[in-house]
Amino acid sequence: MLFGGVIVAVISMVFTMIGIPRFIMYFHKKKLGGQPTLEEVKQHANKAGTPTMGGFVFVVVTLVVSLIAAISFNVFSPLFLITWWVLAMYAVVGFFDDFLKIFKKVNQGLTVMQKLIAQILIGIVSYVIYLAAPHIKGLAPARGMSPDQVMVPNHLILFHFDFNLSFFFFFFIIVWLVGWSNAVNLTDGIDGLASITVAISLIAYAIIAVAQQHYDILMIILAMIGSLFGFFVFNHKPAKIFMGDVGSLALGGFLAMISILLHVEWTLLLVGAIYVIETLSVMLQVTYFKRTGGKRIFRMTPIHHHFELGGFSGHGAGWSEWKIDFVFWTTTAMLSGFALLIYFVV
Repeated sequence: MLFGGVIVAVISMVFTMIGIPRFIMYFHKKKLGGQPTLEEVKQHANKAGTPTMGGFVFVVVTLVVSLIAAISFNVFSPLFLITWWVLAMYAVVGFFDDFLKIFKKVNQGLTVMQKLIAQILIGIVSYVIYLAAPHIKGLAPARGMSPDQVMVPNHLILFHFDFNLSFFFFFFIIVWLVGWSNAVNLTDGIDGLASITVAISLIAYAIIAVAQQHYDILMIILAMIGSLFGFFVFNHKPAKIFMGDVGSLALGGFLAMISILLHVEWTLLLVGAIYVIETLSVMLQVTYFKRTGGKRIFRMTPIHHHFELGGFSGHGAGWSEWKIDFVFWTTTAMLSGFALLIYFVV
């Protein structure tokens, strides 16, 4: 099964590497505008016109390859279905947002409220599917659970302690999906940052999925890892294409749903610490700006732009995109390792 999973990852990577150049050519042929650049960050001036929406390619590749793999390896299950659904639907929301910006020249894309309503509706449907999952036989049990307990709806399992949230889990799953979806979206701001950061996060969940013998979830995780590495070939600095909201929103929801289905929600606070930091930097900046009448904590948020403009202090030499990438990737790898250590030892 593991060997088959590796093959799935390689296939996804190859198809993404084949698809992305053709997607880039399409953008250039149609003379479509790229992702808007930030005037405040002079280093981004040369990014103007760079094609975006590359996430459409790696999400479609992941969905198709993982579906075929799940059926071929006989691991198609409700858990796989939920994960597949969340990835696909959050990609659809991001696709419409990007589509309006690029093809319809609507600068804002979807309004904040339209996007939020769509994300919440996806969360509601996901919760309904989640409730139905335990009633379908033949699923592998989660780690620490008896064979007849495939899923425990409305429960959070923290260090083998079982917390019954009852109906409040309905609100938790919606907040969790929407929150992490937007958090990864904020992280996607410089060349290669989000693609490899998420790939590292997913590697941690692949290890947990193997430990739990959840090969259904493992298949789609490995498909996405392969697709992200294939995308990175064209997304590293200088990026030839960006993933757009179709990629970043989908990746955030994908990570959140995986953590729920593996009953390791707490790990995402470590595995996804970079996304948390990015989001908190924006929240702190906005709050402080409003309460002080225009003062700022950071040079610019999300915080990776602060590092670009003035290094760690904000007043020194700006960091290169490669340096920011390396620091964020390393941080994610270390915290993911720490999360795995806690998971397997505690």
